[in-house]
Formats: sequence, structure tokens, C-alpha cells
Amino acid sequence: MSVRIRPAHASDIGALVAIENAVFSTDRISRRSFRQLIERETAETLVAEADGAIAGYCMVLFRKGSGVARLYSIAAGPHFAGSGIGRALLLAAEEAAFENDRLMLRLEVREDNARAISVYERNGYRRIGRETDYYADGMAALRYEKTLRGNVPVNTRVPFYEQTCEFTCGPCCLMMAMAYFDPSFVPDPVREIRLWREATTVFMMSGPGGCEPFGLAVAAREFGLSAEILVSFHGALFLQSVRSEEKRRVMELAQVDFRLRAEEFGLPVSYRSFTLDDVRGALGEGKLVIVLVSGFLMFGKKVPHWVLAIGDDGDHIMLHDPWVEDERGETKADAANIPVPYDIFMNMAQFGRDGLRAAIIIGKLDKT
Repeated sequence: MSVRIRPAHASDIGALVAIENAVFSTDRISRRSFRQLIERETAETLVAEADGAIAGYCMVLFRKGSGVARLYSIAAGPHFAGSGIGRALLLAAEEAAFENDRLMLRLEVREDNARAISVYERNGYRRIGRETDYYADGMAALRYEKTLRGNVPVNTRVPFYEQTCEFTCGPCCLMMAMAYFDPSFVPDPVREIRLWREATTVFMMSGPGGCEPFGLAVAAREFGLSAEILVSFHGALFLQSVRSEEKRRVMELAQVDFRLRAEEFGLPVSYRSFTLDDVRGALGEGKLVIVLVSGFLMFGKKVPHWVLAIGDDGDHIMLHDPWVEDERGETKADAANIPVPYDIFMNMAQFGRDGLRAAIIIGKLDKT
């Protein structure tokens, strides 16, 4: 059987409606909706032709300003069940999302559709939630998502290390950089906690605090690496959510100490928002960049989070994200060498209402 995937045309609507009515008993897409979605700029509808007949379709929606695409609908005609049409359409939907500079593809599936759920899970989709009473007949929906990689391999020359604590993303990024520049260095949980102790802000909203750029830069310099700091705010960071005056005082003192030690080392500091050119330029020089991002797009939480920029392919910044969502079925392959489109990278590389930008450029120390 010869299969071809192509964009849908208005002339295909009759065949698409026939597939819709044959496959779904509720929540069907109408003829009018098919026409509107085929013509919409923020949607892409693809059809699979098998031996000249339309065997199925998929529809992907793109929300402007978002790094996430949504698989709105996918179906293979009943005569093509088990033929591989569904998987071919799923791969085409992922490619369409990737080509439209989306980082993730998300979808909903009926909780009672065991066959479709099996297909998604076999193809790397992770369950991220459940929505009760989602469909017209009252059936719940399961939500799934997949990080899109295109043809980007997982393996790189920069070692990947998964953080073992919720608050050690910064130290883990630093350890990955250390292992890259010094292959004899082996990251481990003991060093992870030691570096956190050396660079932590002490407190956050509750529990142990995360790390701040000056502390990470000082720790890098003490290891024997060069470190350049770019930060858009002059003063203590991450204080907006801290209610306790005593906690604020301690955090401020800790960060004053980091700044004094950075000054003693003579670390370069630029008080400005870093640009894409700053990151690309550093990567082009063989350096790595630890970047502060909002964790919302990475794992759905509006918290400060550090990732490591390890490469640039001309369209994407390649990231190692030390946070692996084990409970959602993620593996290191989902978090290593993630290709993030430039616009999405710059949008996510800021935190808080004031849009704080912070980065530490790490490289080999010039001893001449």
C-alpha cells in the first residue's frame, strides 16, 4: 500500500466528514468546522492518501505566542485500521508542530480508548493530567504531551546529569559544565548538595532555596572555570515571594557575600538583559551557558529554574534540563539536548513579573 501525507484541501471535506462519522459517535467535527480549520492560519490539517483514496487525517492547532501545539483530532478510516495510517499521521503531526517552532505537542484522548492510549504511549507521549466530563457523553479525557525533537539526537559531548532534589537545578547545570570541561570530574549527589550549599539563596517560598547567578559563578570559578555573569537586576534576587523579614534579611546577606566574592575573583558582570546573540556568541566560542528560565513551559510550575544551553543549530538553542519528570514517565532522553526555537527560548528565559533575565557563561579559564 502506497501512503502519501499532504495538506488537506477544501475538495477533501466530503471524505473527511465521512471518516469522522464512521469513526466517532460523539464530538464530531462538522463540515463547516472542517472548512474553517483547513483555511485557518493557526491550524494545519493533513490527510493520508492510500492508493489514491483518503485513508485518514490529523489536525494540529497552533496558538500564537505559545511553544505548545495541540493535536486537535486524528482519525484513520475504519477500512484502514491496523495499517499504520494512524502512526504515520501522528508522526506527520509531530513534524508539522516541530516545523512551526513548537517545543511540545499535547493531546486529549478518551479514557476508554485503550487502543489510542497504547499508540500514544508507545510513541513517547507522557500522561500529564485527567479532565472529568470532557466529552459530550460525559467520558473523561486523559491529557498527554511529548517533547518534540525533530531529528536531533539525544547524545551530545556535554554529559547529562539528572537532579536528585527539587532545588538543585543550578548545581546540576554547573556539574554538567564541569564534566564537559574536565572529563575527570564525575557528578554525583554529594557534589550536587555541596555546590547547592555553596551557591544557595538559603530560602524560597518554603523549604530550601534555589541558587542565584553570583553564587553559581563563584562556585564555577572556585572549580577553575571562567564565569561571566549577565543579570538584568541590580540587587538581591528572588525576594518577591518571601514574606518573612528575617528570611529576606538572610537572603540579602547571602547574596551580598556572593557579590563580594565575585568581585574578589574579578568576574565580569553585565547588569543588563542578555540577548540571543549573547548566548549564541558564547556557544560559538565553545562555552556553555547556565540560563534562568520560568519552569512553566518545562514542567508546568511558575518557579525559577536553571537549564544549561549546550548548542546552537541555527534555529534552536539546545538545552540540557536537569529536571526529569519521572512520575510522568519522562526519561533522560526527554530532558537531554532539547531543541528550543529561538523565540520560545527567549520567551521562557525570564522569570517573575519584572521579567528577570540571568545567565552565567562558563568556559575554560585562560591561565596565560
